[in-house]
Amino acid sequence: MAEQEEKTENVKSLLGRWQNMSRTRQVVIIIAAAAVLALLLFIAQHLSKPQYVTLYSNLDPAQASPLVQYLREEGIPYHLDDFGGTIKVPGDRADELRIEMAGKGIPFAQGLGFEIFDEERLGITDFERQVRMQRALQEELRRTITSLDAVLQARVHLVLPEPSVFLRERGEPSAAVYLKLNPFTPLKQEQIRGIVFLVASGVEGLKAENVIVIDSQGNILYDAVTSTDPMIAVADSALKQLEVKRSFEMELERRVQGMLERVFGPGKALALVTAEMDFDSQESTIISYDENGVPRSSQITEESFEGEGAPAGEVGESNYPGYVGITPGGESSYERREETVNYEIGESSQRTITAPGKILCLHTSVVIDNGQNPLAQQQIQQVNNLISAAIGFDEERGDLVSVEGMSFDRSFEEKMDTALAEAEQLQQRQDLIRQAVTGGVIIIVFILLLIAWRRWRRALREEQERVPTAPETLEQLIALEEEEIPELSPEETPQGRVRKMIDSNLEVAISILRSWIIEE
Repeated sequence: MAEQEEKTENVKSLLGRWQNMSRTRQVVIIIAAAAVLALLLFIAQHLSKPQYVTLYSNLDPAQASPLVQYLREEGIPYHLDDFGGTIKVPGDRADELRIEMAGKGIPFAQGLGFEIFDEERLGITDFERQVRMQRALQEELRRTITSLDAVLQARVHLVLPEPSVFLRERGEPSAAVYLKLNPFTPLKQEQIRGIVFLVASGVEGLKAENVIVIDSQGNILYDAVTSTDPMIAVADSALKQLEVKRSFEMELERRVQGMLERVFGPGKALALVTAEMDFDSQESTIISYDENGVPRSSQITEESFEGEGAPAGEVGESNYPGYVGITPGGESSYERREETVNYEIGESSQRTITAPGKILCLHTSVVIDNGQNPLAQQQIQQVNNLISAAIGFDEERGDLVSVEGMSFDRSFEEKMDTALAEAEQLQQRQDLIRQAVTGGVIIIVFILLLIAWRRWRRALREEQERVPTAPETLEQLIALEEEEIPELSPEETPQGRVRKMIDSNLEVAISILRSWIIEE
C-alpha cells in the first residue's frame, strides 16, 4: 500500500512538472514522442510483414483462376502482379505450395487428357466419344510441348475427319500449334521440327506437311505447304546463304579484333572482313584411258590337209596366205593358222562433288587508333603479317589485307562518360543528402529524448530531495518529533507516518510496545 501511495505521489509530481513547463517545451516533447512512436511502429510493421516471393509467373487467366481459388479456400495470403500473370505468396510457404499444386495438376493442366475417360458414363454416342478423344489428344500434346524450356504456353488444334468406308472420300487430318515462347530461352529450328514430328507421330494418319506452327506474334514458325513454293524456297536459301556468310565474316572479325586489342588495348582497333563465297553445288566426273591395252581374250584357229586329189581347176586365189593350191592329178596339202586377240582399254573415273560455301576471296580492312603518333611502316607490316596468318591469307585466291593507322574520334564517348560520371555523382550526392537527412533526424530525435530523459531524472531527483524520506523504525519517528519539522500534511507528519506503519505492521508495533513496557 505504501508503494502504491509512493507511485501515486510520483505521478502527481510528474503532472506538476508537466504543468509547470512552457508550452514550447511541451510541444517539442510531444513531437519527439510521436516521432519515436512512429519509427518504432514502422520498424515493427516492416519486421512483422511477411516477405512475398513468386509462386508462378507468366500465367494466363485460365491458369491463374484455379490457383487464386485454391489460395482463397486455404486462407493463404497472396499478391497479384503483372496484371494477374504473376502470383506471389509468403516465402515460407512457396515450396510447400508448389509441391501441393503439382500433385493436383495446377496450374499446368488447363484441360483433361486421357483421364477424361476415367469416368465413362453409359449411353455415350460415337460422336461424343470421338470429341473426347480429340480433346484428350490435344491436351496430352499440349502438356508435352509445354515441358520444353523455350515454350511457356501452347495450344494444339486437331482436325480429325470422320472415318469413311470409301478410301477416296477419306480426308487427311491436320493440326495447328500455337506457341507462347520464353523470351529468355530461344527456340531452335531443330526443336520446331521436333514439335512438328511429335504432333504428326501422336495422331494417327497425320503427316508432317499438314502441321503448321505459329507463335504469339503471329509469325509462322513451320509451314510445309508454303515451303514448297519455288520462290519462297529461293528466298529462304538466299537468306540462309547470307546468314552463313555473315557468321563467317563475324568470326574472322572477332578473331582479328581480339588479337589486335590484346596488342594495342581495348577499343584501339577496328576490323572488318568481307568474304566472297560460292554457294553453287557442283559435280564433275573425269574419265581417263590408259595408253597400253590389256588383253581381254584371244582365239586361235588352225587348219591342215594332206592327200591326193583329182585334177581340178584352181580354187581360190593363189596369193592367199598359207593356202597351198591343189596340184592337178597329184598330191595336195595345206595349212592355215588364225589368231584373234581382244584388248581392253584401261579406264579410270573420278567423281568430284563441290560443297556449297567455297571461299572465293577475302578482303580485310583494319584501322588502328594511333592517336597523335603515326604508325611506322615496320609496325604496319607486322600487323599485316599477323592478320594474314589469322584469316588464312591466300594470294592466289586474290585475298587483300589493308592496314591503316588513324586517330579515332572519341568525342561522343567522352560526352557519354562525362554524362555518366555526372549522373553517378548526382546519384551519390542525393544518396548522401538522404543519408544525412535520415541521420540528422535520428540524431535530433535521440537528443530530444536524451534531454527529456535528463530533465525527467532531474525533476524526479529534486522532488525526492524536497520530500523528506520516510523513517524506517518507530525510534526514528519519535526522534523526528524533537527536530524542527517543516509544515507537512497530516499524512506526512511523524504521527501520521507512525499511524500508517502501525496499520500496515501491527505485529511489529505490538512487539515494540511490549519491549518498552518490559524496559520500564
